[in-house]
Amino acid sequence: LNCGSYYGANLENAVTGGSLKESNVDVSVARVLEHMFRLGMMDSPSVQYYKQIPPEAVDTEEHRSLALSAAEQMIVLLKNENILPLNTDKVLSVAIVGPHGNATQAMLSNYHGTNTVVNSHSPLQAISNMLGSDKVKYAMGCDIAGSDTSHIAEAVTAAKSSDIALVFVGIDQSIEKEGHDRTTITLPGVQLQLVQQVVAANKNTVVVLINGGPLAIEWIKENVPAVVEALYPGEMGGDAIANILFGKVSPSGRLPYTIYPADFIQRSFFDMSLRDNGGCTYRYYTGTPLWTFGDGMSYTTFNYSWSRPSQIEGCRFQTMRLGRGDDVIDYTVTVKNTGSVASDEVVLGFLIGKLPDTPQKELFDFGRVHLGPGKSATVHLSMPPEVLSSVGKDGLQEIQAREYEIQVADLRSRFIVEGESFKIFDLPNIKKRHDKRGRF
Repeated sequence: LNCGSYYGANLENAVTGGSLKESNVDVSVARVLEHMFRLGMMDSPSVQYYKQIPPEAVDTEEHRSLALSAAEQMIVLLKNENILPLNTDKVLSVAIVGPHGNATQAMLSNYHGTNTVVNSHSPLQAISNMLGSDKVKYAMGCDIAGSDTSHIAEAVTAAKSSDIALVFVGIDQSIEKEGHDRTTITLPGVQLQLVQQVVAANKNTVVVLINGGPLAIEWIKENVPAVVEALYPGEMGGDAIANILFGKVSPSGRLPYTIYPADFIQRSFFDMSLRDNGGCTYRYYTGTPLWTFGDGMSYTTFNYSWSRPSQIEGCRFQTMRLGRGDDVIDYTVTVKNTGSVASDEVVLGFLIGKLPDTPQKELFDFGRVHLGPGKSATVHLSMPPEVLSSVGKDGLQEIQAREYEIQVADLRSRFIVEGESFKIFDLPNIKKRHDKRGRF
């Protein structure tokens, strides 16, 4: 199934030219039709399930509440030098600047339907509703990718005369989307100049990033007291950002990728190896990232402790014997909110790599809990044995008999796997045959 124009332009020529058998097309068509039948798409509209959903069932208050909650949970606090959360009673004036300060449709990213809800939920609108429009000054400053610096002065003036400067920068679908790749991972256009001049005018500056792919923001990390990664937060994104900035909700999002320095782009992206040339992703990158996968701060503090002395629960033996693939190693931790702010906490369990060519660390499970001040909760993390496996250059996937280590926050635990190495998967021994046209 192809949602674009590629099949229409090339499929017939591929069949008539002999590089694709018509019988293979028939198989694929049959699969598509089967699912259309199973979904009822060939039935009378009067009995199709989705045709019975009335317009009033779309965009309900429940839907908007879910969109808001999802956005609040995903926003990541990357840096905070005692400036956030902002106090609505003490902040008398706020400058909202930057090309994403009044973002609406850009917050939806791509692959979305028609959405007009977001048009009244930009960061500017949300913060103005929260504080009152008389306390908010707005100046765009610059475009996403333009070179015009003539409006930066307006943003600087607004920042200089305000208690707090909120700078909304990032990228949008004019920079990144399917079929449109970036050649750099820095802020495009003159956005960095905007940030630098605003910071010079007002030290109480917070940068909010609205983007999809990671942005290398070395200068911002070193010189701005607070950085918030909002990604593309959706139709209620402006409200979610406002709630995070002003402490209505404590941030609990975890970074879904590693943010590399700007020179990471020197790596050839035609190189599909995750391990070579300094590696990539949190699993193999050997350089110093700006932030790594799983990073994220909160407005409160948490303490972690093992719930049992053995540190492993649910496994019938401290040393897992190879060949018993139905066994799952369960780790149980107690998380306590040791601060004064109610907050969610996302608990991440990592397997720590010990051998060459194995991941440095690898997420095996996670959990989310909401804790009031002084409250505790137990979180269970499960690790199936196949997580312990590694794949060699020969394609053999196996669990090796050796010591393994896991990490949950600042907790560490080790266990031994004993016995012979256990093969999970091996590439089939298929002799490839092909003709002069390269067909197999």
